[in-house]
Amino acid sequence: MHQDYQLLTLDELEDLEKQTLRMIVQALQQYSREAKEIFETTEADSPTEVIVLAEDLTQYALEVAEVYPINKRYAGFIDYKRVRWLPTPAGLFPQVLLVDAKASKENTRDTLQASQLPMDAEFVNGGNVVTLSAGVIPHMPIESANGQTLSAVTTSIFVHFYYRDLVDDPQGRLRELLDIYVLAIPHNRLKPRYNPSPQDTFFGAGKHSPARGEEPRIRVYFSRLRRMMPWRLQQLAYAGGTNGYCVPLWRDVDATGAETHTQFLYLPR
Repeated sequence: MHQDYQLLTLDELEDLEKQTLRMIVQALQQYSREAKEIFETTEADSPTEVIVLAEDLTQYALEVAEVYPINKRYAGFIDYKRVRWLPTPAGLFPQVLLVDAKASKENTRDTLQASQLPMDAEFVNGGNVVTLSAGVIPHMPIESANGQTLSAVTTSIFVHFYYRDLVDDPQGRLRELLDIYVLAIPHNRLKPRYNPSPQDTFFGAGKHSPARGEEPRIRVYFSRLRRMMPWRLQQLAYAGGTNGYCVPLWRDVDATGAETHTQFLYLPR
């Protein structure tokens, strides 16, 4: 049985990440009605508290998305961390699933801390080339029962709650949840495909203060990631949805490289 992700081709590694993203999107779609109600009516006195709310909702949504767990823990600055077995057509692989939640009034980019960065990054900022090393390890070694080592591949997903504040809403809502974006940031092995040069990348400079000793940050630009691989940026939109749920739409790419959109079925929660 194939269990070492390091023996996968780059296409097979992409499929592993795509399969993971499908499970996350399915879970978020099924929880989207309840998530909207909680997000819009729960008191939060600052943008930071809204982010904490998004973290809780992501946790609730993914509680039903687990496959066969592995009794190990991953230490890192990520909201949701699970070590598990992931079945794929290429084999059954140990995986460290890392999901971080964001909440923002903009829908064009996300800011990552260096410790959340799954792949080495190069980009141009103000005419200068900036290089940041991945803060997430490519895999976590796990000792098997016979003393051999399993490499649990890390897979990084970011869930972005896009919203706007409301004032004197007749329904008593504090804010409106507009969309849920789900991003699959490529594994470090895939850097030659997604960041072959500082000019060819979906990364950009983040906002941080070196004078205050803040950790460097980096931005992921949605349109650039989507242009490189459409399925890596999913958008669950509430506009046009039914019964309070998002529109169940999966973004993909066909054999010619054209972007496609396919509706999928889901179960209510």
